[in-house]
Amino acid sequence: MWTADWWWKTQASFPLLENGSTVVPVILGSDKTMLSILSGDKSAWPVYLSIGNLSKAKRRYVKSNRLILIGLLLSCPNGPKTHTIKIAYQESMATMLSPLEEPAKSGIKVLCADGRTCHAYPRIASFLADYPEQYNITGVKYGWCPRC
Repeated sequence: MWTADWWWKTQASFPLLENGSTVVPVILGSDKTMLSILSGDKSAWPVYLSIGNLSKAKRRYVKSNRLILIGLLLSCPNGPKTHTIKIAYQESMATMLSPLEEPAKSGIKVLCADGRTCHAYPRIASFLADYPEQYNITGVKYGWCPRC
């Protein structure tokens, strides 16, 4: 990820980056799953977080603990209308990500791999999701083209 144009443009346009500071790309992921232990008719959206400063080989390694579960959004089969579900999904995501708001503005001190302390500024770089999760987070009507 650190070779992507997004990263270089973000670091170049960031006014507060000084020597020893870096952007921390936050990668989010979600995929609806069925909860089979609850009679198979319940579903949920687990939301995972990782950072782009790690190599993809380390991020993808199963036993590496580089993917953190930050929330579990439950849904029920006889729930409210689709529009209400979208609003609840968006508000839940906003609540889960609210701890990143202040560090994104002022930065946080982190211990780097070389033993030095530097300022890190987290930024949401990508949200990995299937089509149903994408339409929930963007508010597009299901089955419609998002461009139209």
